Amino acid sequence: MQTMKITLKSHCDTRWSTKKQAQILKQINLKFLCLLHFWDSILGQIDKVNLSLQNQNQTIDVATKSLEGLIECIQNIRENGFENALNEAKKIAILINIPTDFPTTRKIKRKKYDLESNETETNKSSETIVKLQCYQSLDSIITSLKWRFEKMSNISLNFSFLSGRNLSTMGIDDIKKWSDDLALLYSVDLNGGELYTEVQSFKFQASRLIESFKTATCYDFLKCIHQHCLQDVYPNLEVALRIFLTMPVTTATCERSFSKLKLIKNYLRSTMGQERLSNLAILSIEQEIASKIDYTSIIEEFSSKKARKVKFV
Repeated sequence: MQTMKITLKSHCDTRWSTKKQAQILKQINLKFLCLLHFWDSILGQIDKVNLSLQNQNQTIDVATKSLEGLIECIQNIRENGFENALNEAKKIAILINIPTDFPTTRKIKRKKYDLESNETETNKSSETIVKLQCYQSLDSIITSLKWRFEKMSNISLNFSFLSGRNLSTMGIDDIKKWSDDLALLYSVDLNGGELYTEVQSFKFQASRLIESFKTATCYDFLKCIHQHCLQDVYPNLEVALRIFLTMPVTTATCERSFSKLKLIKNYLRSTMGQERLSNLAILSIEQEIASKIDYTSIIEEFSSKKARKVKFV
């Protein structure tokens, strides 16, 4: 284990603020170190999934699997994470020369002959209380994750048959059932009967057009349709795939858009109209695409329409 080669500044009698260092050192005990390790393992796993969810190319099916993996990871930490954190905390406590027992919160008068056994029971009860509190916190996190992302899981389930793994093993009756159920949810955009015939036909076409058909995703199917110009052949399937792939996983993209709007429409541009604001926002958000566009012809056309003709006498 590596330790940081730094020390706190020495206490100065003329500066009262330095007395705070002593208060911090008093709080460093076995309980503090144990909870530090325990929550570091949990928050580290949550942060990794959180970063992946904020990816602008993230899809709901992948996000659902990531969340399921996160819940399983937290459940695994609940089983043996506290004991691992406690063992690591005791190792550090020995290195920094602090007690390797949980601090007692109250003192109870005991008889002299039974003092040693009662102290041991008090330490065990303090450890049990902390362990119980950690378990309650983890149960609350797991419940919140399941409740918060329940709708995302349901959406992913509705479109799950549009994948190579499921479509390759489905029969005609199953395809019809899933197609009709999906069309009922998006009745404005999809026709159940047409979607069923398109999916049934695409199942055999895609198995020839896509080499790794059994592991293909919704994105692979949509890319295959566009690469081979099959939009007119499978219009309902193409719309269904676009609906699924354009659903936002988090609000991070929306928040980035609002941040851009705040930079564009500042107090110097407070009178800007909605149409110009929207156009500037699109150029700013999609700057990678906008930077590749040739504006020469657009500028020439604009100048020819707006230029004032001056007559020389």
